[in-house]
Amino acid sequence: MFRLISVLLILLGLGAATFGFVQYQASTYPQPDVPPKVAAQPAVRAAPSLDDDDMISIASVAPDIVSTLRTVPIAYETPTKAKFGMSFDVTLAVDSTGDASASDALSGQGTIVESSAQVSSQVLAALSGDSFNIVAATPMTQTMSPLTENVWRWRVTPTQTGQQFLTIDLYALQNGSALPLHTFRDEIEVEVSRVGQVIATIQSVSPIAIFIGGIGSFLAGLLGALRFFRGR
Repeated sequence: MFRLISVLLILLGLGAATFGFVQYQASTYPQPDVPPKVAAQPAVRAAPSLDDDDMISIASVAPDIVSTLRTVPIAYETPTKAKFGMSFDVTLAVDSTGDASASDALSGQGTIVESSAQVSSQVLAALSGDSFNIVAATPMTQTMSPLTENVWRWRVTPTQTGQQFLTIDLYALQNGSALPLHTFRDEIEVEVSRVGQVIATIQSVSPIAIFIGGIGSFLAGLLGALRFFRGR
């Protein structure tokens, strides 16, 4: 039994020391940013930044855009509850085909909210939330299709527990200008599981402390093993 405990201490110590070292390296030497032209889909934490290649300026007044807007059905789907550290999908559908609803393009596994908004021929949709890691799974800017629904999808991971908010912003694009169209705000209850509690606890501990603790556990296990073999 004593030998088993020593082995476990050694293994746990090595694992903790390695994890702490990797976390410390990541925090001290972060990975360089990927140039916008190389990155497929950037992760976003707030409203998206429009890079220089897009040549887009936010227009407070754009009569040329307003004259082309038309009202279409919109629907988006979010979970009513989410687990801390566990990803889920947020989906937005815009139907410019003439149908009365855009919800047909959604899975129906979450909470669906239906509405309407004015759109132009090109629409940019952005999802933001301070308490989430968000990665776009579809192009942020899309041309409205007369054949089927336009769908935007994001992979979302909660980073905080409790009542949190996600925001969907729509922009009409035309002639190098972006006009804010509509904003949807959704409230999500983020719960924490036992696994999530462990993850949160580990994340709250300094990598150096984890590394030192791992070394201590390794040395304790090694010392115990040496005493065991010397006593035989």
